[in-house]
Amino acid sequence: MAIPRVNAAENDEKSIIAVPISPLAPFSTTRTYRTIVLANGLQVVLVKDSQAQRSSVALTVDGAGQFSDPDELPGLAHLMEHIVLSSNSGGKSKAILRKARRIWNDDKFSSASEHNYEKIDNAAGEEDFEDWLADNEGDSNGFTAPGFVCFHFNGPHEILPEGLERFSRLFTIDAIETTVRENPYKIPREINRVDAELDRTSDQSRAFYWLKSRFINPQHPFSRLGAGSKETLQINPLKEGIDVRSYLLKFFRKHYIASKATLVVIGKEEVRTLDRWISSFSNVMSQGTNSIRVCAEKLSFPDAIVDKGGPTNAPTQTIILRSKEDAQYDEDIQTLCMEWPLSLTYTHDNCDSRQAPTQHVITAPAVGFVLSQMIARRGPGSLRYFLDKFGWVPKGGTRGLPRITFPVDVSGFQVIRVEISLTNEGFSNRSAAIAAVFESIRTILFTPLQRDLIKQYLAAAWLHGYLFAPRAPDAISLAVDAQRYGVGGNGGIAVQGNWHLMPSPSDDNCADKMKEIIIDTLRVMSDEETAIISLRASSKAIFQFSGGLVDQQISAPPLLKPWRVEKVTNARYLVENRAYGGLSYFKSLYWFAGTFDGEKMSPPYLNPLIPTVFRAPRPVIERQTAWGGKRYFYLEDANASEISHNSIGGLKLTNQNIWSELQMSQTLEGNSKGSPVMWRLWQIPPSYVGLIGLPLPMRPPESTIECAFVLQLLSELPSKLASNQIALANLWLLSFDEEILDLAELGSVAGIAYETSLNKAGIRLCFRGVSQTLPSYVRRFCRRFVQHHMKLVDGTAIISDSAYQRAKIDASRSPKISRLQKRQSIIRASEREVGIEGFALMNSVASCYLISQGDVLPKESRLLATSLQEIFRGLNVSLDPFPEPPLREIMYKPYWKPRDASSCLLPGVTLISDACGRVPR
Repeated sequence: MAIPRVNAAENDEKSIIAVPISPLAPFSTTRTYRTIVLANGLQVVLVKDSQAQRSSVALTVDGAGQFSDPDELPGLAHLMEHIVLSSNSGGKSKAILRKARRIWNDDKFSSASEHNYEKIDNAAGEEDFEDWLADNEGDSNGFTAPGFVCFHFNGPHEILPEGLERFSRLFTIDAIETTVRENPYKIPREINRVDAELDRTSDQSRAFYWLKSRFINPQHPFSRLGAGSKETLQINPLKEGIDVRSYLLKFFRKHYIASKATLVVIGKEEVRTLDRWISSFSNVMSQGTNSIRVCAEKLSFPDAIVDKGGPTNAPTQTIILRSKEDAQYDEDIQTLCMEWPLSLTYTHDNCDSRQAPTQHVITAPAVGFVLSQMIARRGPGSLRYFLDKFGWVPKGGTRGLPRITFPVDVSGFQVIRVEISLTNEGFSNRSAAIAAVFESIRTILFTPLQRDLIKQYLAAAWLHGYLFAPRAPDAISLAVDAQRYGVGGNGGIAVQGNWHLMPSPSDDNCADKMKEIIIDTLRVMSDEETAIISLRASSKAIFQFSGGLVDQQISAPPLLKPWRVEKVTNARYLVENRAYGGLSYFKSLYWFAGTFDGEKMSPPYLNPLIPTVFRAPRPVIERQTAWGGKRYFYLEDANASEISHNSIGGLKLTNQNIWSELQMSQTLEGNSKGSPVMWRLWQIPPSYVGLIGLPLPMRPPESTIECAFVLQLLSELPSKLASNQIALANLWLLSFDEEILDLAELGSVAGIAYETSLNKAGIRLCFRGVSQTLPSYVRRFCRRFVQHHMKLVDGTAIISDSAYQRAKIDASRSPKISRLQKRQSIIRASEREVGIEGFALMNSVASCYLISQGDVLPKESRLLATSLQEIFRGLNVSLDPFPEPPLREIMYKPYWKPRDASSCLLPGVTLISDACGRVPR
């Protein structure tokens, strides 16, 4: 149909921008950044955030982390963090402090306890920073990483000025000297707190400290207990005559350098106001000669000598007895853990100065995300496919997917970890499962790696970590990232439109650099000699399922040799030789799978649903008419020169021939071959989305390239179905989830999700995703949807046990279905019966709604509608008229599928997404 053009002579209308012409960076309309370098060299990032619920502040100091501990005093950096936070931010008289010291001298170490520490604090009349925050509904904390230390606090906006003043006092040399010299009781108190933070029960902690024990080179900082304990900070120093107080003062002066620190302040006030409030930070920390940052490339570490624990050079694997106190303890799920030391160096071209970086720094998390997309992918030919086929990993969900993390990550030294959950059957064939992982890595390595594949993974990272981020990075994330990526420039933080965590998919040079690093890392991971392998297993798995076709049964109880004890957590572990037959056994199973099923392990391939170049959102103009109505106009192609502002603050459409009016509702004619179904196209304008639009996940407030489609197949049959028929219809939809799993998994990586449901108006299909590829996904989906009921009838499709189980759960929630009906309609239902019910539903369709919203043009919606008319043309539709339901009844909240389509459940996203816990706290 013809679309009316804009009449430029309509002077009684006023226009506003509904979707801007130029692309907007996420949260650019709510955040303003300013960067400052104070006189002492402290780098400051000020952020005005109009949506901030609370003000927040974070300060990081590079080079003051665990790897800076002196050899003789492991944990000193962690203790220093506690001392800083416990220092007095107010200031008390010397008489009061002397009274507190007298109480301390009376009690001394003989009665050192938290109760007595509290009594001394009360005598001193101290109100430290944390107490003041607690009284004002605030919160503070800190953490010591291997390469840096971070302090942070948050609170109501009104306390920010005083909070910054008090926070700055914690980092003055006078405050530290007063705390260390005049408050001697604080040191043992904080040592007790450091020791109490040592996690000795969780499986993750047991695996970490066992890993540290494998690094036997005492010169390597990772071999030391960086977290610290009462033994390393109090007992041993007393024996060796080490004065911890003098070490603390020396550590602060040497490593707490203002020019190596970054302060981030986020509040609702203007940045010029925040600028005034940070003046007290000009006098914090040491201002010694070491005022210039050291390039990361100059950092070096001693050789990481790893003890595999075996009596010979044969490949070994270690079994660690799981703790029943672990929060996620499951005696039927074991964990395979494979680790390799790496030596990636992070550097940018201006690392010797405070100038902004001009290039992206490729870090271990970025590499880990790309490797996760390769190793943890799903589908035929993947590692997960074969592990699942052999019954070695849990069915469904994400528990059986390989998960890549970095237990330690500093420039020059990292440990990459691959974890896979195993069933008891997988544990009994652990050597073969390990061989499968190595075979998967070699399959990827020995296949030429395409640049387009790397760019595709970069695009996926931009989607899930940046463009669709539900919230902006907080103060902690910005302060931590400033130490690694720098501030400003093309690759640093605090730049609107720049995402520092991953290179842009349009940057060929960075894509090539990433490709080289990926290949080098895969070479390291393919070497079985450098791999550190452990399995965390329950006692049930060890003594009932440890023996398989190639792995030997474990008979020795954990309290006896050859079991050993890890010193920090007291975890019991056993070192065993890897079975030589593991690789042969896996290859024999692999051969059978390839011979009978035609499946072979294959390298990753391009995903057609992920665009490697993102276009900007298409602009929309909203015109408010003199009579109170609204009209909407859109551009198919535009640039900033095509819109100009006039003198009265409105908008002038300078080229009326390229603007077209958006029609909210259109009745579409049948396709060329004739379609008996009436199709109606609805297009939801931007300002209507909150009223009648489809609810979508939380996104940045700016316009995005995301869109959504709702296909409502109108039928009166669902409202007339008996309870047992409803159960069969629901089983039909659930069985289609299994049928469409391969497409759904491709779509989830591309930011696409779907939902199928029955309602009073018929069958609803919902889709959301990137506007560049979502129409293609909808077409593929619907082609398979219209065929599914026939496949069930003729037996070419089967219903899995999991689909039956989910259908029974859904039926049990319905009060209209009796227990007998549940058993008869679901447990006894065959594929043919389910398919016939689906056939009846599909052939009862009388008309269709296609509803679009978001970044989708009318011509794209019409083109998709035309394609869908052709796809659904072959149905023997009902000719009975069906009353059109209101849009509000159709646009209810969807439950998106697949269930693990959430960004945080996708492989590698936790490494590059702030919302998914990227920065440990």
